[in-house]
Amino acid sequence: MNNPIYESKSFDMSFRATSNDLSSAKVFTNKTGFQVEKQISFDSEYEQITSIEYFAGSVLSSILLTLLEQSKKRGSIVEEIEGVLQLTLENPLTLVGVRGYDEEPFIRNISVTVFLFADLEDDDFNDFCNTALKNSPVYNTLKRSMEIEVVFKRLL
Repeated sequence: MNNPIYESKSFDMSFRATSNDLSSAKVFTNKTGFQVEKQISFDSEYEQITSIEYFAGSVLSSILLTLLEQSKKRGSIVEEIEGVLQLTLENPLTLVGVRGYDEEPFIRNISVTVFLFADLEDDDFNDFCNTALKNSPVYNTLKRSMEIEVVFKRLL
């Protein structure tokens, strides 16, 4: 009998969102909630976190946390870590309602650079980073649907 238990193959999660004021979304997780007022803001003075920023932060934090989790499994070999994410949003003028622009806006690509100091030799450093990245569900999902590049730079 080769019937694996569902929970050994999949982990289901559920989220809920509502809009009481019809201008923002309140997202509820298992234990908390957060409010988002805009998908994206082109106003440098806007101080709230937008959907795109939550998304980018999720991508970046998932990659960093994956590396840290794998580091702990190997005896805490990472001593310092920092990441930088850049993304390209195509067709942004559609979002601001510029007449004549109606192409669908989408994220064309994401580029992540991770700087880390780890007690490893060059070949082991590259193997560790690339193997750890395979444990990031966010990265693994995105690489199947868009252009995403992750570069690891060793701090000396």
